[in-house]
Amino acid sequence: MKLPLFLASRELRHDWQAAACFIAALVGVLAPLLIILALKNGAIDAMLGRLVEDPANRELIAIGTGRHDADFFKKLTARDDVLFVTPATRSINAQANAVRNRQARKLVRKVVLIPSAAGDPISTTANVAPGVATLSTRLADELEVAPGDTIEIRINRRLNNVVETATQDVVVAGIVPAENYGRSALFIAVQDMVAIERFRDDASVTAEDWAEPRAMPETFASFRLYTRSLADISALEKNLAAQGVNVRPRAQNVELLLSFQRNLNLLFVIIAALAVIGFWAAMASNLRGAVERQRTSLSLLHLLGLTESSRRLIPVTQSVILVLGGVFITLLFVLPSIVFINRFFTPEGFERIAWLGPQHLFGTFVLGLMTAITASMWAVLAIKEIKSDEVLRTS
Repeated sequence: MKLPLFLASRELRHDWQAAACFIAALVGVLAPLLIILALKNGAIDAMLGRLVEDPANRELIAIGTGRHDADFFKKLTARDDVLFVTPATRSINAQANAVRNRQARKLVRKVVLIPSAAGDPISTTANVAPGVATLSTRLADELEVAPGDTIEIRINRRLNNVVETATQDVVVAGIVPAENYGRSALFIAVQDMVAIERFRDDASVTAEDWAEPRAMPETFASFRLYTRSLADISALEKNLAAQGVNVRPRAQNVELLLSFQRNLNLLFVIIAALAVIGFWAAMASNLRGAVERQRTSLSLLHLLGLTESSRRLIPVTQSVILVLGGVFITLLFVLPSIVFINRFFTPEGFERIAWLGPQHLFGTFVLGLMTAITASMWAVLAIKEIKSDEVLRTS
C-alpha cells in the first residue's frame, strides 16, 4: 500500500498543474451545490415549514349558513384529522361596533369578533371565557392594552328606528401573535357571541340584561374549523360536502404547497445527481486518459516486479487524493461563506438562513470517496491490459 501511495503522490506532484485544474473543477461544481443545500436547510425549509405549519393555512371556512347541532360538532371533534372546531354565529353578527380602552381613551370602530375556545390554534396565549377575551396584536397596539387590562365592547342595534347600544367590560387574557393573525380582531367566548346575536335579533333582550347567562341555542349557523395538517384538508372537505356542508380552504394552493414540500428534497437530489454524474464522467475519462499517457511507465513498473494489484491502486489512490483534497478546499470556501450569509443577510424573524450540519459534511466526504473509487474503475480496467513486455516493444 505504501508504494502505490508514494507513486500516486509523486505523479500528482510532477503533474501538479493538471491536479490543480482538476481540484478547481471539483470546487466549482461542489461549492454551489453545498451553498444551495445550506440555503435549502435554512431559509427555504424554514419558510416552507412556516407555510405548512401555519394554522391559518389549515382552516376550512364555512360557506353560507347552516343548522349545525351538538351531534355535528361532537362527530367533528372525534375525528383524528380535526385539530380544532368551535360553533360560530352568523357573520353579520361577528362584529363589534366599537371597542374602547377607557383609561387610555382609545377607541377602535368595527372590530371583527372571532369565536374562540380552549385549544384554538390561532389564539394560543390564553383560553377565553365569558367576559374574558384575547386580542390580536394590531388591536392591542391600537387600544394600548396589555394582558390584565379591561376594555369595553359596544354593540349597536336599530329597533323601531332607534339605535340602542349595549356595552360589556371584557378582561384581556392575552395577545395573539401578529404572525398568527394580522388584522384587528377580538377573540371571545362562544357564549358572548351568542349573546351579541340575541341582542341584535331578539327585541325582548334589553341593553341591560343582554350579557346575562342564557341557554345556548340548539343549532349554530356556522363554525370555525382547523385540520391537523394540510394533508387532511382534502379528505375533510369531501366528507363535509357529502353531509351537505360547503367549505373552502383558506389556503388556495394546498395541493401545490404539499407537492412542493414533498418534491423539494427530490428536486435537490436530482440537481446534485446530475452535477455528480457530470463530474464523475469527466473524472473517469481524465483518469483513463492518464493511464494511456503512462502506459510505458506502468509497463516498466510491472516488468520491475510491481504487482498487478499495486499497479491498479495507483489511479484509485490518485482519484481519492484529488477528490478528498477538492472536498476539503471546497469546505474552506463554503463554511466561511455560510457564516457571512447568516451574518449579513438573515432577515428579522429568522435565526439563520443557511446551515450545514455534521451529517451533511460527513455525507459530502462519503459521496466524494464513493465517486473517486467508482470513477477510477475504468482506469483500473485499462491497467489490466498493459503487459510487462510493452515497454520493451516501444523502446
